[in-house]
This record gives sequence, C-alpha cells and structure tokens, in this order.
Amino acid sequence: MNRLRGLDRSRRLRLGILGAVAISLFIPLVARLWYLQIIKETEFIERVQDNTTEEIIERAPRGRILDVNGRILVDNRQSIVVTIDKEEMATVRSSKLDDLFFDLAKEISLSGKLTKVAQIEDAYESDRYGPFAKVPVVSDISKELQVYLAEYSYKWPGVGTTVVTVRDYPYGTLAAHLLGYVGSLSEDEIGQVQSAEKTYLANDEIGKAGIELFYENALRGTPGRKTVVVDKFNNILEIVEEIPARAGSDVQLTIDIDLQAMAEEYLKDGLDIARQQPTKFEEEGVIIYKAPAGAMVVMNPQDGSVLAMASFPTYDPELFVSGISQDEFDDLIDPGNSLPLLNRVIQGTYPPGSTFKPFTAYAALDTGLIGSRGILGVNSMYLDEGIYTIPTCEGGTCEFQNAGAAAYGEVDLRLALTYSSDTYFYNLATHFDILPGFDLESPQVAAKYFGFGVPSGITLANENGGRIPTPDSRREAYRQNPEAFLTDKWLTGDTLNTSIGQGDVLATPLQIANAYAALINGGTLYAPNIGLRTINPITGETEVQYDARVTRELYLPDAFSQPIIDGLAAVTTWRRTDNGLEGTAYSAFLNFPHEDWPVSGKTGTSEKQSLDALIADYALFVGWGPNPEPEYVAVVILEEAGFGGSVAAPVVRRYFEQIAYGIVPRYLSVAEADEAARQLANELQEPSTEVEAIAETSSMGSGD
Repeated sequence: MNRLRGLDRSRRLRLGILGAVAISLFIPLVARLWYLQIIKETEFIERVQDNTTEEIIERAPRGRILDVNGRILVDNRQSIVVTIDKEEMATVRSSKLDDLFFDLAKEISLSGKLTKVAQIEDAYESDRYGPFAKVPVVSDISKELQVYLAEYSYKWPGVGTTVVTVRDYPYGTLAAHLLGYVGSLSEDEIGQVQSAEKTYLANDEIGKAGIELFYENALRGTPGRKTVVVDKFNNILEIVEEIPARAGSDVQLTIDIDLQAMAEEYLKDGLDIARQQPTKFEEEGVIIYKAPAGAMVVMNPQDGSVLAMASFPTYDPELFVSGISQDEFDDLIDPGNSLPLLNRVIQGTYPPGSTFKPFTAYAALDTGLIGSRGILGVNSMYLDEGIYTIPTCEGGTCEFQNAGAAAYGEVDLRLALTYSSDTYFYNLATHFDILPGFDLESPQVAAKYFGFGVPSGITLANENGGRIPTPDSRREAYRQNPEAFLTDKWLTGDTLNTSIGQGDVLATPLQIANAYAALINGGTLYAPNIGLRTINPITGETEVQYDARVTRELYLPDAFSQPIIDGLAAVTTWRRTDNGLEGTAYSAFLNFPHEDWPVSGKTGTSEKQSLDALIADYALFVGWGPNPEPEYVAVVILEEAGFGGSVAAPVVRRYFEQIAYGIVPRYLSVAEADEAARQLANELQEPSTEVEAIAETSSMGSGD
C-alpha cells in the first residue's frame, strides 16, 4: 500500500516537472508571438507592401516614317548602352571615382567608340537622374565590349549595360530637315506632356523637329506595364497584371525619296557652281559669290502635296541618337556655319524679287489698272527705257532702274514678265499709289490673297509666315526702332520696291511655291500636305488619311491668268533674233525637250541687305511642268549666288530633265549601297569566263 502511494507521488512529481518545463518553454514562445504579431505588425505590413509588389515599365518603339512608295526613311534599331548605377556608385570613394571614369572611358575608346571622361562625368552628374537611377552614359557599344564589361564587372562597380531601341536612318542624312530628330524630354516639355494622350516618363525621348515633332502623338507608342510579385531577392513569383507595349503608328509621307535625293544633290551642285563664278568688282568694293546655303522645294500643284524638300547645309540626325554634345549642338546653331539645323524651305525668309511680279500683275488686272479703263490694256505697249522716274517726286530716291539699266523697248504685260522688266511694274506701282481711285496696298492685298505673309499651314512645326509690308506695319516698325528708318511714312518708293518683291517683302521658298501652284492650277490655294496617312504597324491598315486641304478658292478668270501664264511660258523658250532679247531663263533651258515636256518659269534676283559689305544677290527660280496641267512646281533659292537665270534656273532644268526623260535614279539606302559595293568588289576579283578562256588559249599556244 505504502509502495503504491510512493509511486503516485513519484508520478505526480515527474508530471509536475514536465509541466514546469513545458510552461517555461511556452512562455517565451507566447512572448515571441506577441512581439511579432503586436509590436512588429506595422513594420511587417509595410515590408510586405514595399517588397512584394513591383511595376515594370516596358518602353514601346516609335512608329516608322515611310515615303510615298512605302520605303522606310526612319526605322528603329537596338543599341547597347553603358549605364552607371548611381546608388552603387555612391559607395565608391570620390578619390577613386576619377580613376574609375578614366579607365572606363579608355576601355570604351579602345573598343572603337571614342569616349571622353568629361562625357561620362556630365552624364553621371546630370540633375535629370535621381539617386537610384541607372544613368546611360555611352550608346552603341559593341557586343564584345558588353561581354567584357560583364565578365570583369569587379573593375567598375556600378557599371552595367542595357539594350534600348533607338532611331535608325537607312538613308543617312537624306531628308534630315524634313524628318527631324528625337531627344530627351526637357524640363519644359515634361510639364507640357503631363496632360498628353500618351504617357511619358522622366527620361523618355520626344520628337524635337520635323515630322518627328509634328506627328509625335502618332509616332509615339504606348508603354507596356507589368505588375509582379517578387521575393526578397527580386525574383518574380507571380504576374498580377500585364499590359503589353504597343508600338507607335507608322507615318507615310507624300515625299518621294528618289526625288528628294535628286533635289539635295542638284541643290548642292548649284551652290558649288555658283561659288566658281569670277569675283565681281564694284566701285565701293568687291562682291564674292560665297553661296553658303540654299533651299529647294518641289510640289504637286494639283493637290498641294510636297514631293521633295531640301535645305543646305544639312546635318546628321544620327548625332542625336547617342546624345549630342553641347559643342556639337552649338556648331549646328552657329550662324557662322550657316545654321545647319535651319530648314530654309519653311523657316528661311527671303525677298522674293521678280518672282513676286506675277502677283503684282494680278493686282493690276483685278483692280482694273490694267484693262480697258485702266492706264494700260493687256496688250498695250509700254516703252521700257531701263530707268523709271517717279512723277512729281520731291526729295528722296526718285529714279528706279532695271538690273544693269537694261532697256527692253516696247513691252506689254506678257513681255514684261518674259524679260522681267522692273520699269513696267514700277509704272503700275506708281499709279496704285498716286492715281485717284486706286489703293496703294493693292499689291499687298493680292499677295496675301495668294498666301504670302502668313504660314502656309504645312504639317510641320515652326513655319515662318514671312512678311508683307504695309503703311501700318511701317509705322509700327518705326515706333519700335526709329533708328532703322528715315521716317514712319510710307513712300511711293516703298510701293515700287514692294511691287517687285524687294524692300521689306519676305517669303519662304514654300510660300512662293504654293502661291505659284494656285496661279497655275486654276486658282485653288492649298495648305501644303506632307503627311499622307498613319498606318497600324500590326495590320498595315490605314488609321488616318490626310487628304488635300483647300485654304481658299481664288478669283482667277482666264482673262487674268492667261496673259500671266503666257508671259511666264516664254521665260524658258522666247528669243527674238532681231534684237537678241530673250526670256530670262532661255539660256538655262536651251535644248530642253520642250515639245514633249513644256516648262514655264520665273527668275528672281533679290538683294541681301548689309551695312558694312557688298554681298552677292540671292538667286531664285520658280519652274513648273509639264504644261498645260503641270504635275511639278519647283522653287530654288541660292544665297549670295548672283542672278537667278544664271545659277538657280539650271538647277531646276537638270531636275526636270531627269523627270522628262524618265531617268530619275533610284537612290540606295546605306545598306543597299554597301551591298552593291561588295558585289562590285567581288565581280572585279573574279576573272570573267572570257578572260579565263583567253588565258587558257595562251597557255596552250605556248606549248607548241
């Protein structure tokens, strides 16, 4: 019995000990659970929220730019970019940073991509990137260098590489002004695009000029977004949501790349030829034909579509792909370099010179100054003695003359245009000014009617509207800068200068081309079109079609237009054998196939204003054909190049001749040209069958 009681006590003791041990173990566990669940709850929740969900942005490629025939003018390509992780690089001592950047620049340069230390430093220190950003410092490195940097990453902490999509230009510099370029968002642009239809990130690129700028919304793709769950090692555990990136729309232009290439080539050739003219000596100094710059535009006058647009000097849009340096950009905007970034077709303004005369003629016909009740009939003869004196002129300049004081004898409206008689139009302008019942601003009104003095409405940004001076504008200009004018009054001489496109008249080459298009197509003034349509990059279907846009229907009856058209047709064909007088572009178009491809035109020569030097005149020519329903109108302007008939008209003649004979050359892309060169090299290395046969025969003969 006692033994049983002893056993019970022993069992109870053991159970008590076990219970105590269990309690001693349970209490810390409860305490730990309380600590984790109560004390650390907030921290854990925040850690889960911060570390398990991540949003990945997938950048979308921009749309391509195509010519009218579907040839790719701007494409996309992959570029390997060296990056610097600012967070990791911050751990490197500043004393070591210079050496690291130097070694990195040296290694990149040795790979064939010349890189300066300052380039890396400027990118790394840029305010555009936050403290945790991976900063792009050098683009377009080789695949071999990418592998090398990865293999020896310990040498350059924080240095890595990434692959991005950048713009590619299959035709090199061709059509650079027209196509434009892209660049990183500026501070101002970031504010402007916050409410844009497409989403932009801080380091995104945006169209800066040309088609890239104007059609930015169409060309820009829609970035993709992926929401993922990751572990503490940033491994993706789950994809919560995925919205794929969508490429931007392709934009097809009215531009024909072959016509564009020909325009750029002949424009440059025209400037080269102009520079070879012998120096012209004047009493007050020397005139040198520097011919530093020029422009050419070709349009279809029947619908306002632009077929070619050339500006010289040009630039390489590839400069902007890898990130242009400040020095390089400064060179592009330096007036001493003739402003290579300036698209002179839409931004350059010039006195149109004698190319303005047809619109003064229209004003005279429209007001009745030329007509049965005017001072002259359409067929009435005016005696051009080379010099014109303003009647009742008192003080100031009273005498105006033709170029070189050339006398053309008796001329009517048609011959006045053919010979480009200044005195004929001076006579008209004087009567606008002093004859009762006529408005001295009639030439200006007619010019604005044809689109001068305002932007044409072409689908390109930053178009210049030119200038048509008036008495009101003179008074305002005098008020703002009285030292630049003798008086605030509009003088008769101002009307005379305006009538021949001189004085304060300014126009862009595109405005001149568009005005002539309306004159020769029967009176429809178009807003020039350069965009044809946008295309879905997946389906190839048209998204938006850009049709011809009519600005105004002009009052242009045959009674007004025909005498002008006739006079301009003779500019390239007329020559009188009895006195040797000829159209101002007759020599330039000598032996041109007029029978099959009739061409009309108008020459122009305008003065460049300079206070301290004699500057060569600007040379202009407007040509169109084939008549009677022209498909092409072309305008050429050569700066500081001399007479329009001598240097500008031959450019258009060469251009139209290729079209007339159907021998417009196909322009090769850079890749196509390289392939053609390789094939030619191979052909030259391989002996022909004929050569081999001769060699074999020679060998057999020597054995006899």
